[in-house]
Amino acid sequence: MTSWLRTALLSGVLGYRALFAWSTPGLFVASLVLAPVLQLVFFLSLGSSLRYGDPEFFVVGNAIQVSAAAGVSGLVSVIADERRFGTLSVILGSPGSAVAVFVGRLIPGVVLGTSVSVMTGLVGLAFTGSGTTLAGSLFFVLTAVVAASSCSALGLALSALGLVYRDIYQVATAAYLALLVFSGSNVDRADIPPVVRWIGDLLPTTHAIEAARGVLAGGSAGAAAPLLLAELGVGVAWGAAALIGMRILAHRARVLARVELF
Repeated sequence: MTSWLRTALLSGVLGYRALFAWSTPGLFVASLVLAPVLQLVFFLSLGSSLRYGDPEFFVVGNAIQVSAAAGVSGLVSVIADERRFGTLSVILGSPGSAVAVFVGRLIPGVVLGTSVSVMTGLVGLAFTGSGTTLAGSLFFVLTAVVAASSCSALGLALSALGLVYRDIYQVATAAYLALLVFSGSNVDRADIPPVVRWIGDLLPTTHAIEAARGVLAGGSAGAAAPLLLAELGVGVAWGAAALIGMRILAHRARVLARVELF
């Protein structure tokens, strides 16, 4: 167990360093700074023109949802990048735990996802001239951590498809847009059809957005705790799906002696 955790931790640290070694600063800023802020500005402007919701509604919804930029989009490309740089076959063929290596890649997703959420939230509050209490700010940061963890677990589960499916990058885009639609980040869940609400309950960020909105609107953290626990449960479920999927698909890849089927 100690060896497994050590492998996962080192994988996360080295993966975080490699992110800056392989990505240009311009790409990093465009993906994790500029894109989330522009998304927030777009929906703020759209909501204002349609007179739908108050500014804080869109600030909180988008600030939590953009954690998927690092959590889902970043983690989905984990195995695809291993194949791209020629290291996937080495990981699968090594005596160490390939699952531990990939689980360790959750660390950059959680760190960056939380940072993107907090940064976007601060920009949104400054842009709208809104304010919040210290307790509300701390709860928002906690919610961002849970949401980023949940998004990273979903991203890791989807990245397992990279063991059998070559064009995994399009899955990342589809997953990010799905969260944008189903999470209720820009539409009140009361205005969403029941089927869409049901799907959203199974996906990351939905419960986190509702919890953060409740507290920042003046509600108590205790009242929002069940929603935060629900978000954590969604993340645990997707994390379990990731572990099971990786074990099955990694075994299949070894049996077939190839790392893609489609």
